[in-house]
Amino acid sequence: MVKIDKIIGYTLLILGVILLLFSIYEMVTVYTGNASPPNLFNFSDVSLPTGQNGANATAIQGTQLSQLPNLFFWFILMGFVMFAGGKIASLGVSMLKDIKVEVQNSLQAPRETKEQ
Repeated sequence: MVKIDKIIGYTLLILGVILLLFSIYEMVTVYTGNASPPNLFNFSDVSLPTGQNGANATAIQGTQLSQLPNLFFWFILMGFVMFAGGKIASLGVSMLKDIKVEVQNSLQAPRETKEQ
């Protein structure tokens, strides 16, 4: 007979491992350049005046400037998903363990003593 605690424990363990593997896969694909992180920040181009006819030269493109904070917040989000997956898997493992309690000495009621 399978206990409901074991079913919930295995479910939590599998869910935690899936979250861990998902966050690792997503971080690897983003940091190797195969995918891009979500665009939370969209900065405009940084341009410097050249001094001739009031023209400006672009020093840093906005897409490059936005990339660092986007990668940073993607790392924070995937770190949180990884932490949550670890906690969920840990909870599942603790539910799978059998807890056995052995009583070596039975508890006895305290004896009444007469005061002299």
